[in-house]
Amino acid sequence: MTVTAGTRKTTAWAIPAYRYLLGSEAVALAGSGVSAVALPALAVLELRATVGQVATLAFLGQLPSTLALWAGALSDRHAKRFQLLVSDLVAAAALTTIPAAALAGVLTIGQLYGVTLAVGTAKVVRDAAAISLLSAVVAPQLLHDANSRLGAASSVADSAGSNVGAAFVGAVGAARSLLVDAASFLASACLVWRIRAPEPHAPASEPRSSAASSGTSPPACAT
Repeated sequence: MTVTAGTRKTTAWAIPAYRYLLGSEAVALAGSGVSAVALPALAVLELRATVGQVATLAFLGQLPSTLALWAGALSDRHAKRFQLLVSDLVAAAALTTIPAAALAGVLTIGQLYGVTLAVGTAKVVRDAAAISLLSAVVAPQLLHDANSRLGAASSVADSAGSNVGAAFVGAVGAARSLLVDAASFLASACLVWRIRAPEPHAPASEPRSSAASSGTSPPACAT
């Protein structure tokens, strides 16, 4: 009996594109755990932020989650892999501005607000794109296994990122610690770049013909 090559892929882990996607999600989430520790520490220890400013920083970190529906619609209409790449690069670039400004002595709480909003928005877009891309990377019967592995990896990465963040803040300072998160987004972009999977495109709406819009039937062809 002949066994096809596709039947040997009994788990999501056997699919290279899924492994790249899983690695991308894990490394980006671990880096975000570093920022979750470093940003408040930077505001309090170096900028001497008030309680209200720290609360505003936390609020702005959660505000982009209100764009989840918009991000989901965006991922349905456009290339998911491209959205992942752009989101990773935007987040990395935004985070890099903080240690650069700190080194130049011009860092302000306003910049922290802006970077927090930019990175938060990029993460919402990348999360929606990753969810949409997952269904294109693995077969429907493997989605449960793929989501289980993704959830386990995300839990470990989140916990590890927070611990690494605390260690880096103590070792090199809060501002420089953000370079770890920036590097994690660059590493994520490299992994996303290696994903090779066909993406389903949203069907384009067909334009209505002038005859249909006027309510008249087209003339019959002469015989």
